[in-house]
Amino acid sequence: MNTQPIVAAPKEIRLRKAHKLLEILWQDGHRSFLSCLVLRKSCACSNCQKAQQTGRLSLIDAEVGIERMEVSGVSGLQFHFSDGHFRGLYPWGYLRELADCYGLGESA
Repeated sequence: MNTQPIVAAPKEIRLRKAHKLLEILWQDGHRSFLSCLVLRKSCACSNCQKAQQTGRLSLIDAEVGIERMEVSGVSGLQFHFSDGHFRGLYPWGYLRELADCYGLGESA
């Protein structure tokens, strides 16, 4: 089982709909930018995980966006994507890991 590190909630989160980017300002001052496409492709819900494990091809529109996002308790975010997908939960640790691997960022 892959467990995510415990990461404090960010100081600030902004959805840049026009640019299809999520901007996150972390507690350590690092600012990350994640594309909506990276977030959609990185969904860890049971349906997406099963599709990845069974090798089912899942086409995701490169122009996918986030229609809205919700804070899920104190642990992370849930996104409602423009393709109708909304089942994945993105804990803070997972978002930071994605940002470190695939995001654009800048240090304070």
